[in-house]
Amino acid sequence: MIKSRWWFHPLTIFILSLVAIGMSLFLYIRSYLSVTEAFEDFIIKHNINPSTIYDSQTWVMILILSILVACIILGMVLIYVYYQKVIILYRQQQNFINGFTHELKTPVASLKLFLDTFSKHELTRDQQLKYLNYMRRDTERLSDNVNLILNLAKIEDRDQLDEAVNTDLTQLIREFLDKSPHLFEDIDIEFDNRVEGPIFFPLNKDMMEMLFMNMITNAIRYNESDPRKLLIIMRRTDKFIEMVFRDNGIGINKSEQKKIFKKFYQVGKTAKGSGLGLYFVGQIVKLHRGSIRVFSEGLGKGASFIIELPRKYEMKGSN
Repeated sequence: MIKSRWWFHPLTIFILSLVAIGMSLFLYIRSYLSVTEAFEDFIIKHNINPSTIYDSQTWVMILILSILVACIILGMVLIYVYYQKVIILYRQQQNFINGFTHELKTPVASLKLFLDTFSKHELTRDQQLKYLNYMRRDTERLSDNVNLILNLAKIEDRDQLDEAVNTDLTQLIREFLDKSPHLFEDIDIEFDNRVEGPIFFPLNKDMMEMLFMNMITNAIRYNESDPRKLLIIMRRTDKFIEMVFRDNGIGINKSEQKKIFKKFYQVGKTAKGSGLGLYFVGQIVKLHRGSIRVFSEGLGKGASFIIELPRKYEMKGSN
């Protein structure tokens, strides 16, 4: 990347523009005061009625010019703020491209290595099964990354939830965990249901399963503990149905806890992944008229993600 000269940098131009406007305003006011002083001397010297010289429109003009200058300065400040946000977004996108490219290339390279091993060596049945299991994991990882991008594009185009079905949320979680144990072999998952009876809520089943998948994947990816653990808690409060995903992972600094649901944001400079998983989760929760927040005591102390769905939308019984 070619660096531009410092005097062409937008920040330099912005500062010089402010200085130019400030100097123009200063010279204008100074000139006005000088002319006013000269007029006062002229009026006193010739005993002229001041009303014939000064007019109320002069002050109106000063007010208008001052407002215009203020608007120009405000506009330049807003442009600068917008520029800074664009730069931040650009850097996040670059990080996303670098990280996501790595996420795509790694399983492809791994698959190529295993295929080469199959073609060049005579393997026992146990060895074949072992390598096939590795290859299955790589294809699932590759598929998850591609599906994440495709599904994110679909969700961002929506402003309301389609195909909502009155569904028992507790049963949906159980079925998801029961039918996909092979996806979560790297983590111990415990489901703690603290609610008596079913919880029927209007939701999109496919989206909610994608939410579960991303939350569990997040608990695996950002976790260096042995063994990795995830506790999923279902509970009710007076106003909300709450799903809590509590892991024993790397934890999150308090300064980053409000940022992790932003698009492309990643915890730490060396974080793995695309920076889209939690943003994706946040969009799904939003479509279901809920909210999500995170609590962590700091690095190395795990994190709890709390999803709240308003009970005023809770349904009685199934369709």
